[in-house]
Amino acid sequence: MKSFLIGIIRTFYRERVFTLVLTVMVLLVFGACGYFIVEPREGSGFIHWGRGLWWSLVTLTTTGYGDIVPQTFLGRLVAVALMVGGLVSISLLTATVASIFIGRKFRQERGLESIKAINHLLILGWHPDGIILLEQLMRRLPKSTAVVLVNQLPPERLENFQEKFATHDLSYVWGDFSREEILQKANVEKAAKAVILGERQEGETAAQVDQRTLLTALTLKSLNSKIVILAELLRPENRVYLERAGVDEVVVRGQYDANLIAGAVAAPGVFRIFASLLAGEGQNLWSVKVPGRYHGRPLKEFAGMLRDYHQALLVALYTEGRGLAMEDLLSDEPSPIDDFIRRKFAETGMTYLFGRPKVEVQINPPDTQILEPHQNAVVIAPKRPEIE
Repeated sequence: MKSFLIGIIRTFYRERVFTLVLTVMVLLVFGACGYFIVEPREGSGFIHWGRGLWWSLVTLTTTGYGDIVPQTFLGRLVAVALMVGGLVSISLLTATVASIFIGRKFRQERGLESIKAINHLLILGWHPDGIILLEQLMRRLPKSTAVVLVNQLPPERLENFQEKFATHDLSYVWGDFSREEILQKANVEKAAKAVILGERQEGETAAQVDQRTLLTALTLKSLNSKIVILAELLRPENRVYLERAGVDEVVVRGQYDANLIAGAVAAPGVFRIFASLLAGEGQNLWSVKVPGRYHGRPLKEFAGMLRDYHQALLVALYTEGRGLAMEDLLSDEPSPIDDFIRRKFAETGMTYLFGRPKVEVQINPPDTQILEPHQNAVVIAPKRPEIE
């Protein structure tokens, strides 16, 4: 809110709104003084001044209540000056303020305005499967989570997205997501998570796409060391570079296609169940934080509560931490990627590395396992269980 007000004040100053307001105030005082001097006094001087100020305001704004009317020729000349001055100055003031907000709305719709959201999710880049990703995210994320798209799509596409997801906080920044100034416009310093899509532009090779993804990850971490990053790669051999740059999760496009095809051939029923869960049709996979009251108690109690009260089946536990520190960014064997990383670190002035989250996962844990702090449960349920 504070930054918004500061931005408005700076815009008003740049567009000379304060000068116009001062002009209106000067005219108001001029009219009050004129009435006080040339019109016959009624009551005390304080009351006469108040009548003059009220008459000046009513005349300046062309309201014209008619409760106070100048009686002298000079008073009517003052009234004429006020009418003309008020018509010009207030019209200019109204038009300027309106143009500022209309321009701001236009820039926002075109993705040219800075984002004010905090703890938001950034989706950097776009490809044909982007709309599917957006639909799945909107199903799984709380409606209070702001989502910011950063890409170079036409503004008309964004308007379609906003209409489709009208109940969610969806906004847009237009530009090259690998550039620092564009990320700053998306308020990356206050963002919680970022998804880097492997957007392949015309004429680009897979190596160039992955290189831009790496550059973006380095820039994100330099601007916000706490941001959680999920990045999409086109070539699996580049995974190690993203992991060393502090990317939390790396997805290689098409990595699991062969497994899915083999599963569909060998066990069609299992494949359909798995595909249904991934698509979020009816039952879905949800993450639930283990409440403090279940810490130190066996898993069976927590799983039973989920099953009895939320129709949720616990299938896994996971724990997140930041225990995996980066000691070396570069590989043992020199390569062009290593040279690129070294050059970009020199350009950004970074002298330190970032810890990468360590995620420990247990699938189908035993009922006798004792639950610990910082654990999360993965459940299958029709909706996210709300546990206090």
